[in-house]
Amino acid sequence: MQTRLGRVADVEIAALPAALTLRREHLAGAKTRHLGRAVGMRQFGVNHITLEPGAISALRHWHEKEDEFVYVLEGEVTLVDENGSHVLCAGDVAGFPAGVPNAHHLTNRSREPVRLLVVGTRFVGSETVHYMDDPALGVATVVRGPDGERQPG
Repeated sequence: MQTRLGRVADVEIAALPAALTLRREHLAGAKTRHLGRAVGMRQFGVNHITLEPGAISALRHWHEKEDEFVYVLEGEVTLVDENGSHVLCAGDVAGFPAGVPNAHHLTNRSREPVRLLVVGTRFVGSETVHYMDDPALGVATVVRGPDGERQPG
């Protein structure tokens, strides 16, 4: 049996998908390190995200089958969801249960970088993601294989 160890600084920053065009300039300031993948996690994702000032974590969205959890490690970030804007600081947490239509994202409106730990289900099979503010995406289908990775298509 192997113990999988790692350090955040040693995990590469993930590239933005080439097909992504909408709000790319805001997403470019979001740096994601897939920590869960780095240590072999398949059933849930664990991501270390740094948001530079002005950056957003994602397009505002909600999942039908995947839970999401956010823990603010450092800085001040604004959560934007169906209930408005909420300022979160280091030590604060937020959760988004699967199937609850509360479209959300995080935006850094401060002057300093924000660091977050985001944990989410990696549902095997077909999952539906709703992008409320983006008519080009609207409702998207994501398919994950048994290894927890997104399948092409």
